[in-house]
Amino acid sequence: MQPGHALKAFWRLVVKDLVCEFRLCRSWPGMLLLGLVLVLLLEMQVDLGTHEKQQVVSGLLWLDVFFAGTLMVDRLFSGEREEGCWRSLLLYPVSPTAVFFAKATVTILALVLLECVLVPAFIVFSNIPLLRRPLCFLTVALLANLGYASVSVVISALTAQLSHRSSLLPLLLLPLMTPVIMAAAAATRFLVAADLDEQWWRWVQLLGCFAVMFTTLGALVFEFVVED
Repeated sequence: MQPGHALKAFWRLVVKDLVCEFRLCRSWPGMLLLGLVLVLLLEMQVDLGTHEKQQVVSGLLWLDVFFAGTLMVDRLFSGEREEGCWRSLLLYPVSPTAVFFAKATVTILALVLLECVLVPAFIVFSNIPLLRRPLCFLTVALLANLGYASVSVVISALTAQLSHRSSLLPLLLLPLMTPVIMAAAAATRFLVAADLDEQWWRWVQLLGCFAVMFTTLGALVFEFVVED
């Protein structure tokens, strides 16, 4: 496929998914609502001092993003399956790699929207300065989102035809996402403590390695996943 055609196909797939989501509101409202409910529950149950909160709030943030984002991931390929256009999409002269990156882009945009709601909510309820270094936090968030999106697209495509995918999806996704969650939480914890030393940089490098590795592997195996 020529690069120009692949880019046009990628853009049309992204626009198609975004338009469908804004018209039907299938997953994003539930994702945002679940994220906010988890913020309230966590803050109501966690009664710690300021120093202890600084140690745990970063992990709670990324766990919240993971579980709320799972609602959106569960519906990532449901439109194509339910409307009977999945086979037509595969027969259309579009590279599976273009489909993978389009779905990953939509997932990243949904995660950015979710984080734009959850991060201020965590700051208000926990009084922890998560955005003390906004550019550094943005770097951590983008790498974490890329790793999450790459894995979730493959797992969502793999479980799309299963009848119990809603319960199976988190079980498959959580073990693969644990390294990304741990690295993002550790890097965010150093940001909150304003301790941007060599250890913080190592966590960011590790997070970047996971993002690159998962994206590369996802693009390579996605073609075989959708063919099955």
